[in-house]
Amino acid sequence: MLRYSYTIGSDPELFLVNKKTGKVVSAIDRIPGCKVEPFTEGMPEGFGLQTDNILAEFNIPPVTREEEFIGNIEYMKDVIRDFAKRINENFDIKCQASAKVPVKELKDPRAKEFGCDPDFCIYSEGPNKVGDASKGTLRSAGFHIHVGYPEHNIDTSIAMLRYVDACVGLPSILYDTDVERRNLYGKAGCFRLQPYGFEYRTLSSFWIDNPSRMSFIWKQVMWALYLYERGCSLPDSRDIQNAINNNDVEKARMLIEEYKLIHPKNTEPK
Repeated sequence: MLRYSYTIGSDPELFLVNKKTGKVVSAIDRIPGCKVEPFTEGMPEGFGLQTDNILAEFNIPPVTREEEFIGNIEYMKDVIRDFAKRINENFDIKCQASAKVPVKELKDPRAKEFGCDPDFCIYSEGPNKVGDASKGTLRSAGFHIHVGYPEHNIDTSIAMLRYVDACVGLPSILYDTDVERRNLYGKAGCFRLQPYGFEYRTLSSFWIDNPSRMSFIWKQVMWALYLYERGCSLPDSRDIQNAINNNDVEKARMLIEEYKLIHPKNTEPK
């Protein structure tokens, strides 16, 4: 039983693809909304849609129940899929960490624009260095977890984030085998502070592909908060960083087993 009442939200990104060609297509001018003015027409309160670089990005409201969290993400995936198919019946969505994008889909200047707000590392507590994607064709999609809690403060958020990185970031590399995204974003302990708590930014949109994967992440976030509340031991931060940043699956497995970092009722995601 958790001591605090936590809320969990997200602002995932995903790719549009042409199923006929198997190629990524840009969401620019195909998906409505932008960062300063998300598209919300016809959606319940707290939902929004926009483009970010060539990706489709959406917001969901913070919730306290797993089924709401998953249902809200599935709802927005369907919204984006519907927009895409109105343009071309072969268009669909693709939830994956990174992709090489055809050059013709990167001609718009907005395809070379990236978020200007830095994110930070919980271990150095300094800004992360971001790879320069503007000259290449690699693009990446994130699945950012937003955690809200009462009487939030910086010290508590940093402490909680260390548990989230251990319980969410470490297990994530057992299943999400993409190594390209970390050349741009998503290294260990990647976060932003928020007015309601914090935003954990290490995960990719691989995790929103199906309900099984989203359920795994929800339970792992809750397990991290449970371990935090009880002051349980964590692996050395250098071991966590090395395992995640170098995709060292064997090291991650060892740390997970030794420190019991996977929720006892969690099951392997499909």
